Amino acid sequence: MTLRKQIVEVAMWLVSMFAAAMVGLYAQAPLPPREPRLPGSVPPAAAEVISGTDLGFRIDSRKGNTPVGRLVIRINGQWIEVEESAGIQRLTER
Repeated sequence: MTLRKQIVEVAMWLVSMFAAAMVGLYAQAPLPPREPRLPGSVPPAAAEVISGTDLGFRIDSRKGNTPVGRLVIRINGQWIEVEESAGIQRLTER
């Protein structure tokens, strides 16, 4: 293999790596804007429900900025906790 052919191959490889990196950057969804936390601001009250019309998420607490809670549905105007019919199941046995 000649030196010129090796240089062309390396250049093409570098261009393809750069192109793949650019596609990867543009394929990612943009992050939502962060709300500024002012000193003395109060976190949302416990049992706050973030909802659509009949499906919601009840925030019980927070781990840092991450809300922790339960999935709820609205029946007759009351928010009721959901019990999942499917759960995590081990695929292999010991």
